[in-house]
Parts: sequence; structure tokens; C-alpha cells
Amino acid sequence: MSETLNLPYYTIKSEDLAKWLDDQPESWWIVDGDPVLTSHVDFPCPVEELSAELRRVRKPLRMFDPRNNSTAHGEAAPLEQLDDIADTDNNSQARTYLLSWDGYDIQWLLSEYSDDANESA
Repeated sequence: MSETLNLPYYTIKSEDLAKWLDDQPESWWIVDGDPVLTSHVDFPCPVEELSAELRRVRKPLRMFDPRNNSTAHGEAAPLEQLDDIADTDNNSQARTYLLSWDGYDIQWLLSEYSDDANESA
């Protein structure tokens, strides 16, 4: 069994994450490293497909906070601050989140997907 990542984290219900995602109807998302979601959804996918699967799973998640000054230690994720919690230090500046299902050691990425073909479709 791997060691649990020792980073500040928030707890978020998968249903709450789905609700937050639904508030961004034009977005597409990628999941990397999670066998639960990747076994039921083809990625990248539109937000509706991902949020529907998150509602179906109905499990709490840990959302790791990459900010240096974070003091998070398992409290509920503030939905209005999820944009601030996102790691955007990547080539496309896509919102990226490091997550794990509460009680499991596997960490995985949820990243906003940007592709000119999808945006013009």
C-alpha cells in the first residue's frame, strides 16, 4: 500500500464537485489516474458526462491544496474558492486539481481541457 500524500487538503462531496462543474457548462475535462471514473467515462469529456458520473459514484473526495500558505486539514471545500485552489502552473494554464477518493491512497488529476476543435464544434 502506498503512503498517503501529506499535503493540505479539503474534503468535498462528489455531488458538490458535480454541482460546481455544472456551473461551467462550456468546459471539457480530463481525468488522469483514477480507475473509478476512467472505467465509466471517455476523456476528455464535456462537463455533463463527468458531473453525471460524479453524482452516480456519491463518495467524498480529498482535494489537495497546492498553495504554499494553505492551512487546510480536511474541512469542507469552499465551492466559491475552487478556482483559487486550482493549480494553473502548466503550459495551458488549465485549472488542475489533485484529488483522491476519501480513504484511498490513489491520487489522480482532474484537469480542464482546452482544444480548439472542441471550442469551435
